Amino acid sequence: MAEFLMPSLGADMDAGTLLEWLVNPGDEVHRGDIVAVVDTAKAAVEVECFESGVIGSILVEPGR
Repeated sequence: MAEFLMPSLGADMDAGTLLEWLVNPGDEVHRGDIVAVVDTAKAAVEVECFESGVIGSILVEPGR
């Protein structure tokens, strides 16, 4: 089971806020799929997954 952690989206990124999940538990994802949108100090950034698999559960709600 792979764990998905928010990646650093830039050299000066200290924090980000999850705006939206684009997947749901049970969804099949593939490497490179966009799975979330994160707000940083500079922009809203789409986040891709780095492994293929099935989403087991969502542990972080948007706004965090």
